[in-house]
Amino acid sequence: MENGSFKLIGSSILVVALLTSCTDVVTPETETAVPESVPSIEASVSESETTEEETVYTGFSVETEPHENPLNEYTLEQPYDCYLILFYGTLDYNDTYNETGLEYGFDSPNCIASLQELVYATSGEDNTSITLSDVGYFQYVDTVRNEWASYSFSDNQLETIRIEAVRAVLASEGLRFGIDEIPYSYFVERFPRFTYDSFVFDKANNYLAEDDQPIEGLDNLVHPQDTENEIYLDWIIFTSCMNYNYIRSCYMFNRPYGENIILQVRDAATGKNVLVPTEAQAEQLQEDINSIPGCENIDIFTPETSEEFYACYGYYPENLLQMISYGNTSEGFAEYYNSLPEDDQNELYAPILFE
Repeated sequence: MENGSFKLIGSSILVVALLTSCTDVVTPETETAVPESVPSIEASVSESETTEEETVYTGFSVETEPHENPLNEYTLEQPYDCYLILFYGTLDYNDTYNETGLEYGFDSPNCIASLQELVYATSGEDNTSITLSDVGYFQYVDTVRNEWASYSFSDNQLETIRIEAVRAVLASEGLRFGIDEIPYSYFVERFPRFTYDSFVFDKANNYLAEDDQPIEGLDNLVHPQDTENEIYLDWIIFTSCMNYNYIRSCYMFNRPYGENIILQVRDAATGKNVLVPTEAQAEQLQEDINSIPGCENIDIFTPETSEEFYACYGYYPENLLQMISYGNTSEGFAEYYNSLPEDDQNELYAPILFE
């Protein structure tokens, strides 16, 4: 997985800018638009195998390929289409409580498939490459915002997030707290069994139940380092990552700092979905996160290092994350997948087997 910081090679400094909206990306390839309210964001330089001259990249580079939001000219017949895609990853809502949407990252396959279905049903356009970045992540749809819970990183949801597990993942992946999402690729690579069961069977905890672990109250017990049960530990980290993504999305859709959204874009340099707050929003987001006990020194624009994590918790992120249960290893998941009836084998949700 790509690190949250990166290096550009060359003799000149790359100047990049941020578009004011992702809903329609129409910036010419040779020009950029810079909103005055968005600060320049300094990114650190990552490791590289080359010894060529290094260039420090500052700011965010937005996807520049021109495209139009195919839903711009249409009024959605069902007001909750966007909500269903984002939260449930489906357009066909039923009584089954299935969260396989943005909690697994904005590029989760259910979200993308449902978006493609909506675009085709609405505009007649059969676009198999469209992503949520092409429709501005539905950031401007009031029906989404009005239905969203108003959680933040600094409220009571932190007990279910298990901030310690989240920080371990973010530090290990070079991701910035609040700014970066935990992408779908991390879920499917690190937790293939949990992710597969969730998307295919709507029951991510099947594997946990096989180990005869109590399921009741799992989201309220045990700090990550306090259990030696690897399946249970996987479950703690897995659900913590999901909750982190969910609460991060609340900053986007609930407009917690006034009427202006916190913009999300896809960074062209890294391919990541990143929040790009204004200077005022960044100050408030920073204050929220720093108010969490133990997170007083977190910088939202700089990934936490392993050493900084160690200084807070007394162990390194890899000490926690390397305890992987057999079912969530590539070998264990392959064994599980191959044991399933053919009708239950879905290659869309098992890319780790077919790379």
